[in-house]
Amino acid sequence: MMRSAFLLAWLVPAIAFGQQPDLKALDAYIADALVKFDQPGLAVGVVKDGELVFSRGYGKLDLDKPDPVTPNSLFYMASISKAFTACAIGLLVDEGKLSFDDPVRKHLPEFGTPQDYITEHMTITDLLCHRSGWITFDGDLLWYGTGYSQPEILARHAHQPLTHPFRTEFGYSNLMFIAAAQVIERASGMSWDRFITTRILEPLKMERSRVEVADLAGMSDVAMPHVRKGQDPNEPQRSMPYQALRGADGACGLISTVNDMAHWDAMWADEGKVNGKPFISDATYRTITAMHLPMGGRRDGAGLGWFLESDHDHAVITHSGGMPGFILNHAVVPDADLAVICLGNGESYCVFAITQKILDAYLGDGTADPVKDMLPRIAKRDEREAKRRADRIAARVAKTKPSLPLSAYAGTYSDAIYGYATVSDKDGRLSLSFAPAPQLFTGSLEHWHFDTFRWLHADPFLEPGYITFSFDADHRVTGFKVDLHSPDFHFYKLDFVRR
Repeated sequence: MMRSAFLLAWLVPAIAFGQQPDLKALDAYIADALVKFDQPGLAVGVVKDGELVFSRGYGKLDLDKPDPVTPNSLFYMASISKAFTACAIGLLVDEGKLSFDDPVRKHLPEFGTPQDYITEHMTITDLLCHRSGWITFDGDLLWYGTGYSQPEILARHAHQPLTHPFRTEFGYSNLMFIAAAQVIERASGMSWDRFITTRILEPLKMERSRVEVADLAGMSDVAMPHVRKGQDPNEPQRSMPYQALRGADGACGLISTVNDMAHWDAMWADEGKVNGKPFISDATYRTITAMHLPMGGRRDGAGLGWFLESDHDHAVITHSGGMPGFILNHAVVPDADLAVICLGNGESYCVFAITQKILDAYLGDGTADPVKDMLPRIAKRDEREAKRRADRIAARVAKTKPSLPLSAYAGTYSDAIYGYATVSDKDGRLSLSFAPAPQLFTGSLEHWHFDTFRWLHADPFLEPGYITFSFDADHRVTGFKVDLHSPDFHFYKLDFVRR
């Protein structure tokens, strides 16, 4: 659900038909990749002709504990959940409770965008294929760690300006899948959680899968997310607690295992069938896996809750997932009745290299070495990131002071879309707290230079931020902007005005 274009470029590998792979050699290759990528843990599975023919766990559930990853280990699936949302919509279409072409407002009369035409003409299909007109990750701060309900998230986001023309350009939108979850609730009378559980997980015998983080408290064999504090490469990887993120249901929310995902992917590999019987209708399967937005590059385009790619005339449907401490991937090749599942509990991109290796092992000549190919790219990315951080430090102007007493910066501020923030002065030390997400976005403000302060917020996943205050002609504080480097969240769009 998150990550930069570098990650997205590895979503689907090139494939070509080949022979039955050497599974022992494949096992060794994955174990070696775990080491080379410094990955805490992995669970990997291969489904062929409806059977789970390869399933292994590698590494640890938690680096501070001895328990190993297994094929039954639970992982937060992040944006892999989007295909479940699209499937839920498809099941409701098959029941006649809605149509893919229904205007969103037929089911959510309160749904809005900044443009009346788009508000009236946005369809359910539009929600599911990233062509709304908002740019990638627009509005994601509204669900990240906040207490906002889904209706509140959508109401606030309705005022976020659009960037692209409607239905013409790709903009990865978690918010539109949140809207789709609300459509499911209105059309079915069940919450997204309940619908996914009773209509998909239970019928497919995905027995360990869950949609509530709270359920994990009573479960064992749970993979923990791992991050380096503040994205600092010099910090050790440490596990962190799961984040509930209930407002993002529909965009993410599923927790699953390789063994359970094998049932799900086998259904898609068999074109929507389970044991020869339709789980979803053929028409719905074709609609979901059709191209609704051409994209170019390694991707052919976007389906509904899936991405579509091809190589040597073989169609691949795929989706990755990324949340703090997790990066995951899976790919399905229906015309080969093949699926690959790779779940990781760290921040490395090894899941994409392993997916590519397995697909080449089954469908190519087996000689591809995507780990070797990817590591130099990662090294170059790390060099760029190191330079970016060094440039920030080099730009700091020494021996400056804030232009006003610290007490003058204290007060309540608001961003028109996101909500309130408070700057507090206690015993000569400033702190900043975002009211919608206080557990993540609260921390001290340390003077950096001039009227910019370094913000040491509590979120273990994101880098520290930089807060720069603005003034009126009489040099009274009028607001502040946030500079917090993240490929996933648009802090630069926040514009806090003093109340």
